[in-house]
Amino acid sequence: MVLCSLLVSIFVLELVSAMLDSIGFGAVASALWDTYCKAVGNQKAAERIELKDGIILLRRDLRSVSSVDEFARWAKMRRRLDALSAKFERVSSDLAIERTAFELYVNLVLRVVVYGSRAVINIYNYRTPVFYVPANWFYPVLWFLSLPTAPMGSVSVSVWSFACNRVCKRAAAIYNRVLKPVTAAPVAPAGSALAF
Repeated sequence: MVLCSLLVSIFVLELVSAMLDSIGFGAVASALWDTYCKAVGNQKAAERIELKDGIILLRRDLRSVSSVDEFARWAKMRRRLDALSAKFERVSSDLAIERTAFELYVNLVLRVVVYGSRAVINIYNYRTPVFYVPANWFYPVLWFLSLPTAPMGSVSVSVWSFACNRVCKRAAAIYNRVLKPVTAAPVAPAGSALAF
């Protein structure tokens, strides 16, 4: 029973590792940031949204006022728009710094958990066989399957971990190539230099 759980736990660990490599640690950290902001109610994110809405409304109002006919009102609205824009940039910068720090921390924690647990399993069970193979099936390479220190005639944790890693990474590569939906190339705006 212990060997079966070791076999499955190594496979699951390698599967999670391949999925995280395929998705990307940064994408997972970004998704966790969005979830964190929604769950905790980040004040800076809420303030940024309010400022953005205020800027949009003020720009709309500013377009309706003539700068020639109502210069005093237009100048006052323009100063208010400039002040809101400066505050928006400051809040956005602070929020970007906070997001970057959060994503770096989550990225580091994910990597330590995945690679650290892989190392702990390999070090703790370096002499434990994952399973035994019939001697006449793999006779020429039987010694290789038990490297570094598992009993002869068995598959070691290192070899099983390597095999699971390769299979899971191949499966993730096939998923990315075949099953993942194709995204369209971004369309350049009509007035940009990239439009032909």
